[in-house]
Amino acid sequence: MAETTARITIVGLDLIGTSIGLSLRENAGSYQVIGHDREPTRMNEAKRLGAIDSTTWNLHSACENASLVVATEPLSELPEFLQHIREDVAEGAVIFGIGPVMQPALAIAANNLPEGIHFVAGRPVHSDLSSEPEPRSELFKESTFCIGAGTQTESSALELVSNLLARLGAKPLYIDPLEHDGIVAAVEQLPEVLAAALFQAVHDAPGWSESQKLAGRRFALSTALEASAEELAASLFANRETILQRMDQLSALLESWRGHLNAEDAKPLEEELDGLVLGRAKWERDAKLRDWDRLTEPTSREDYGNSLGQMFFGSLFRGRAGRRDPGRSDRDDKSKR
Repeated sequence: MAETTARITIVGLDLIGTSIGLSLRENAGSYQVIGHDREPTRMNEAKRLGAIDSTTWNLHSACENASLVVATEPLSELPEFLQHIREDVAEGAVIFGIGPVMQPALAIAANNLPEGIHFVAGRPVHSDLSSEPEPRSELFKESTFCIGAGTQTESSALELVSNLLARLGAKPLYIDPLEHDGIVAAVEQLPEVLAAALFQAVHDAPGWSESQKLAGRRFALSTALEASAEELAASLFANRETILQRMDQLSALLESWRGHLNAEDAKPLEEELDGLVLGRAKWERDAKLRDWDRLTEPTSREDYGNSLGQMFFGSLFRGRAGRRDPGRSDRDDKSKR
């Protein structure tokens, strides 16, 4: 009997989703890549780039019998999304939710998914620091990709996600969700708060009509907000306790900087900046070279791929696609949801 082709569904054909699709299809395996996005233009572009085998505007059809769903749904829309697809995916399916924070996403999944459907949280660390990245198959090559899961998550679900990331050429980094969200509060979310506050301070001040004419690259980089107000608010509010702690620490530091500026000469300020300029330059160099010596997890494709045999995803998908609850109906009202 011929082996059933597994279905991988990518929900959200943005930079991340489209790049994952491109990497999966670059060296095709025993799977079919289905794409879905609310924006038809995104689906058309992903299809044009060759990132997916086919698209469908209907979420239920896209996730029907999928063994793996890669989703970049905003945190605010994650509960409704999981409720919609929970009966569509294949038995034992894995949902890989990619977003800014892990703990809130895992809690939402625990409350909205039935037993036997697994949820793994992930967040890529983009290494392209110089420009706006475009979708490409090697976007995540040699980049760190954080993975987090609940205590009840089966090892097979984590293994499947690890193999997906190995396929992308990424370095999977298993991390405790609490630790992850604490770090993200400092390196991702506090900068978002500061960007919004800085823009507000300048935009709402008298003289904005003239200030905006002099604002250039520095101001643009310092005030960049890369998500909608709804998405930002949901992720910031979900991790607010940790962000508030970071804001308290920053407030204390700002008082120290106020002291440097109030000093009789610039020497204390120069001494403070000297170490910071060097430290920032070293971090940017290491980030571009991906020269991290703290990653202890196996990171090569062989480390993660060989455990599943020659065919990528083969043993985990085998027998999964097509296994349905015998009592499940065809749900003729799918398109109405």
